[in-house]
Amino acid sequence: MSMLGVLGGLKPYFKVKQRADISNLTFDLCKLGTALLVACSMVITAKQYFGEFIHCSINDKLSLKVFESYCFMAGTYTVPHDASSTLHHGVGLAEASREDSSTLHHNFYQWVPLVLVLQAAACYLPWQLWKGCEGGRVSKLLAKVSQDPLTETPVEEQVESLGTFLLTHRGWYNSTALRLLVCQALTLATSIGQLYAMDLLLGGRFLALGGAVTDYSVLRTALATTFPTVTICSMELFGVSGSNKRVSGMCTLPVNIVNEKVYLVLWFWFLLATLMAAVQLVRQLLLLASSLRSLLSPGLSSTLSSPRQVQQLVTRGSYGDTVLLQLVAANTDSSQFAELVRLLVRGQTLEDSRVSQVLGLSRHQDLLDVSVVKPRL
Repeated sequence: MSMLGVLGGLKPYFKVKQRADISNLTFDLCKLGTALLVACSMVITAKQYFGEFIHCSINDKLSLKVFESYCFMAGTYTVPHDASSTLHHGVGLAEASREDSSTLHHNFYQWVPLVLVLQAAACYLPWQLWKGCEGGRVSKLLAKVSQDPLTETPVEEQVESLGTFLLTHRGWYNSTALRLLVCQALTLATSIGQLYAMDLLLGGRFLALGGAVTDYSVLRTALATTFPTVTICSMELFGVSGSNKRVSGMCTLPVNIVNEKVYLVLWFWFLLATLMAAVQLVRQLLLLASSLRSLLSPGLSSTLSSPRQVQQLVTRGSYGDTVLLQLVAANTDSSQFAELVRLLVRGQTLEDSRVSQVLGLSRHQDLLDVSVVKPRL
């Protein structure tokens, strides 16, 4: 099977099934991270490119297949590196066993493909929850807004029903917007949790990998310690006389050539995803303050829509109204959204004038009532 065939299963992650795009940068990184993790798992398990996970050599009559299977399941180990007595990094003349406190155990490689798939599921979870919480509300609102730029329907008619709904249902999107806030917080928590989960899987040596990238020799030493390609394995069995016998051998781990590249890429990816998730979450939290909404929503202004009108809308509206306007702007062209803004501002102006008239009539009536009341002697 070609590499294109191996990675062909990732196509569903890049298909847009909903009419309206309700994603943002945080969820885009979630989807890309999911595809990256699944691709890494597929590549690691593609034996036609990288061969078997483990190969061992022993000087004993024990079946080599049995010994390799045992070492794959039980894990291998390396001894502390000593340049004067080691042939390979972690493998030398010094006698060491699994029980020695100085040995470094490596029993993660058999779990890497499965753990990567579980990480992909965890990475995709916030986006899936947000889609479930949103429930296609924006898609239903934009059902009558044409996506065809050559349509004969006037722009005013396309957004008229949408504008009427937004004017008469203010705050309709508030609870959904708060769920968006929770899902983005979950994205940040998931990214941080995955960093520590990978560090736990690799024996507490993952988080330090990225700090060594500025010095190549230090990086190579860190990678060779965490992902050794030559290791030791020992197996206890019964000898001819019934006494315990230890069979030791040298094993190579070709899969670690791939693992070291995979986890180095994942270190940088999840650092970027964590930072972007934190920035986006802070931005969403600041949108709760009405005075900052116009500054944090530059995408709502364009050459066709007045920044002053947009500022009036987001300042007087709720947090949910602002989030909804952002999603509408992302799924309509500039002329449609500019007309929607004008319609909403015009509706607010008419409502303000009606309120002013009602207040003026009420004040005039109060004055008349006071004038007709005769003072008591």
